[in-house]
Amino acid sequence: MLAQHKTFKVLVADDAQSNRAVLRAYLGRLGFETVLAENGAQAVALFERSKPDILIIDLMMPVMDGFEAMRQIRSQPSERWVPIIIISAMDAEGDFVRGLECGADDYLAKPVSYQLFAAKMRNMARALDFQRTHEEALKRERTIADAVIDGIISFDASGNIRDLNRAARQIFKVSAEQLSGRHFASLIAEEVRPAFALALARSLEHGAGEFIGRVAEITACTPDGRRFPMELTISPLPTAERRLFIGVVRDISERKRVELQLAEDATRLRQYHDEAEAEAELAQQILERHIASQGQQTHGVRQCVWPTARFSGDIVLAARGPSGKLYGLLADATGHGLAAALSGLSVVNQFHQAVTNEHPVARLVCAMNESLRALLPPGRFVSTAIVCIDSPARSLQIWLGGVPDVLRIDAQGRLMQSFSSQHLPLGIIEMEAAECEPETYTWQDEGECLLLCSDGVLEAAVPGGEEFGQAGVLKALAGAGEQDALEVLNTALSEHLQGHSAHDDVSFLLLDLA
Repeated sequence: MLAQHKTFKVLVADDAQSNRAVLRAYLGRLGFETVLAENGAQAVALFERSKPDILIIDLMMPVMDGFEAMRQIRSQPSERWVPIIIISAMDAEGDFVRGLECGADDYLAKPVSYQLFAAKMRNMARALDFQRTHEEALKRERTIADAVIDGIISFDASGNIRDLNRAARQIFKVSAEQLSGRHFASLIAEEVRPAFALALARSLEHGAGEFIGRVAEITACTPDGRRFPMELTISPLPTAERRLFIGVVRDISERKRVELQLAEDATRLRQYHDEAEAEAELAQQILERHIASQGQQTHGVRQCVWPTARFSGDIVLAARGPSGKLYGLLADATGHGLAAALSGLSVVNQFHQAVTNEHPVARLVCAMNESLRALLPPGRFVSTAIVCIDSPARSLQIWLGGVPDVLRIDAQGRLMQSFSSQHLPLGIIEMEAAECEPETYTWQDEGECLLLCSDGVLEAAVPGGEEFGQAGVLKALAGAGEQDALEVLNTALSEHLQGHSAHDDVSFLLLDLA
């Protein structure tokens, strides 16, 4: 077995299954990992995909012979050496020479001697192990060199500079010879140089002070007069011959510039934030007044909206016409926030105009759809539920487009009837007159009501938990008893969310049928 620190992978390409089996057995005995190919084309593909460390290849194979396969493999750019060993029954010297010219490193003749094969593979493994060790050493050296980005200046106890590393030379734009022998204080701006030289002398003499083992900020100066802010830390460098010190220096010009820029940006962002907050507050007030101004609190109507953002994409409206008919609307626009609120805003005026004139529900649906189609960009729409209740006639008209089921509930909170959406949301397609027609229903019992809700109610859930769903709604209503149904629903939903916010706007609209 091979004593290497990592198993090498060998790609074996041979069209004879028996040869592949023998070589795989040999390689397994020697501790190699094996990948098998049946022809040259497959070998090229596997070489690119499996990244082997060694390639053993037969010369005569179908589809693509070993010569062409080696040429293609050697033409691929690579940062590492992958030895190729020819193994072939061909004994002509010219064939082996041709194979070596195609990129092979060694060859074996069939039938393969295990002893010779094992010796060659061990030799290849040693070469690869040496290559890997050398690569790792180079990587370590490069990593260390790349990590040292600060300037390092060595100087003696008198403050005279002895040497600079590459980063320090780049910071001060000088060569080591230009600064060698000069005092360290010569790198400091003139106005603070005397005080710095005195403090440095005290620090070097006593091995402690404001610069030893501490980070200090000071204004530096290059020989050509460029001034810049610099961080400086000085540490003693123990040696057998004399006391030496190293100063770690860092040009912090960019950091200071960024800090100043960040401070200015923070000021601007605060100003933008305050302006945006003021504008959002104004927009919210305008939207709320626009909706509220269209009608006062209507008897027999209970409603609530929980927005997920400052602006709700849900709009809940209810009003009575001149003859006493009760109209109700729940609109759920795509998305959240101001964009969603604006999407559904156009329906407010149309709804109240329809109520004032007691337009048929079909006319209201068609008008809203055309308005939204003209207003909304592609991909935006408004899921809508519209109902019209004629209590004296005990007649109910209802049109649903893309909203959850509307529920007819009796006085005890029991489900009497469920109305499902039969249409697409508004604003998507042009609707025929028949598609705008509502369904008509009647009822007999007193004390019943309709419950409309947005899909935010049904989908409300804590992270990883179950959705509230229609089952949660019905369970809450069934336990309401004499309590206000809307308060019961709100309480049940809050308990279900366990303090978390809903993922979508939540809206309820309860309409008494009597």
